[in-house]
Amino acid sequence: MKVLERLRRQVELIEEYVRELEYERSYRGIERLVQLVVQALLDLGTMVVTALNGPRPRSYSEIGTILRDLGVLGDEEADLMRSLAGLRNILVHGYAVVDRGRVVEFASKLRSDATRLASAILRGAEGRPVDPGGPEPRALERIAGRIREVLAGRVLLAYLYGGRVKGYSLKGDYDVAVLLRGPCDPYEVGKLVVDLAKALGIGEDEMDVSCLDVLPPELVVEALSGVPVVEEPSLAFELRYRALVELLDLEESMRLYGRECSPSM
Repeated sequence: MKVLERLRRQVELIEEYVRELEYERSYRGIERLVQLVVQALLDLGTMVVTALNGPRPRSYSEIGTILRDLGVLGDEEADLMRSLAGLRNILVHGYAVVDRGRVVEFASKLRSDATRLASAILRGAEGRPVDPGGPEPRALERIAGRIREVLAGRVLLAYLYGGRVKGYSLKGDYDVAVLLRGPCDPYEVGKLVVDLAKALGIGEDEMDVSCLDVLPPELVVEALSGVPVVEEPSLAFELRYRALVELLDLEESMRLYGRECSPSM
């Protein structure tokens, strides 16, 4: 699936939720649909940040700011995104007693705001280069070429990252993250280590190969910010987007845990 097609599908999902919200009459149904619309908008923002290779958001409230800095949204729309991030926390985690009348009133306003905001985010992304992998540094072209010869036809994705890429320094071990054509198989990974080390003329202890589908999310984000060796932009987009969402949810949960554990004044 192409990246822009994925973004358009997300906008269609938001529009579908909004249509349901127009006809929902029960409070619980309205509250749930408001949550779904808000989360879908934040997910759309995260997708665009991913597609444009923007900086990693550390919280949902940063998504609007990053989209503004990337030239996707204006100040007013970015402020609206930040407000939605705060509302998400209230509805999902129940930090405060929610006034039902206010939620129903907000739902009416959200129906128009959500559609307008989703369209603005999509317009801001269309016509922009959407390549999560980024350009390949020239200093690493020879190394990347040798790695590509070994991995061609054996993996769906491969990225060179870590010490060999940071600051374009050619020091440190060779870290390669791959997405195999099937589940992560230790035997197949072992073969790749041997074959890559031989192709690069290095010891096997200097070659580190890991599977993108089992790496923790912070390493997935780091790896996909490296040098693309075997590319499939839509796959890389999905992996990086899912990793960013997982990190956002983890950090929001940690903030909630910290508040619950802090001594009351």
